[in-house]
Amino acid sequence: MTQVNNVERKIFQFLTLILAIICFVPGGASTFGGMNGSAALSGGEMIFNADSILRGFADNQYRFGFGVFLTQGIALLFFLRNIEQNGTVFRFVILALFIGGLGRLSNIIEFGLIDSRVVAPTIIELIIVPLLALWHGRIINNK
Repeated sequence: MTQVNNVERKIFQFLTLILAIICFVPGGASTFGGMNGSAALSGGEMIFNADSILRGFADNQYRFGFGVFLTQGIALLFFLRNIEQNGTVFRFVILALFIGGLGRLSNIIEFGLIDSRVVAPTIIELIIVPLLALWHGRIINNK
C-alpha cells in the first residue's frame, strides 16, 4: 500500500468514526431519553409533558428508531476493525442511513421545512453517506 493510499484510508476511517459518533450521541440520548431527551440534547424545550396522550406511543416508536440508529454506530465500529472483510456490514449501515434520509426528505416534501436543523442530517444521509460507500469501494480496490 502506498503512502497516499494509507493516508486516504486513514482519512476514510476517521470520517467513518465521526459518522459512528453521530449515530451514538443522538442514538443514545434518544433511545434512553426519548423525545424529551433528544430535545434536551439539541437545546430545545420538552416535546411532551406527562399528560400528553401521544407521549407513550410516539415516544416508544421514537426510542425504537433511535435504538436502531445507535446500533448502526456500533456496526460502524465493528466495520472499522477490518474494512475489507466487513464491507457488507458497512454497506447495510449505509443503506439504512440512506433510506432514513429518504424518509426525512419525504417529510420535508410533505410538510415543508419545519425546522432547519433537519437539513444537515438529510444532506449527510442522502449525499455524504453514498459518497462514503463509493469511497470505500475505491479504497479496497486500490490497496
